[in-house]
Amino acid sequence: MRVDPDFRAKRPWAAKMLPLFISTGTVLLLIGMTVQILWGATYGELFTTAYVVLVYVGSALAAIGIVMGLLAGDVRTWMAQILSIVSAAFCSGLWGAGTLTVFNLPPPLPAELFWPIFVGWVLSDLIVLSVIGTALLVALTPVFKRTGLLVRGWWA
Repeated sequence: MRVDPDFRAKRPWAAKMLPLFISTGTVLLLIGMTVQILWGATYGELFTTAYVVLVYVGSALAAIGIVMGLLAGDVRTWMAQILSIVSAAFCSGLWGAGTLTVFNLPPPLPAELFWPIFVGWVLSDLIVLSVIGTALLVALTPVFKRTGLLVRGWWA
């Protein structure tokens, strides 16, 4: 996919709504997970129901925020960024979980732990890569364009 990174806000209303949806969704997810961890297993159905509602609503709001982020700027730039982050996290999860379970490198873990380790690895990588990768993309792309380090036809 050929992408010329463009960070101008094409739809200011979507750019203003993006932080609201993402932060509200994140807070609801964190509250839902906290409720489940602290009270769900001990007190049962009421807290488990609250956990499920909070997690689904929080995830929906965060997804709406991501779509609004795509609407706020150049769709191709941000789709390339999202696909890059997801594919890097997936490859890293395969490597990390495979190394720990399948290849039995230190510490050797049972092979049946592959999927829990893989999911945890990918989710944690998604958080780190989205924060660091987005900051680097936004901060360094203008530098690469200005200094001539961005080679047309190779990266873009």
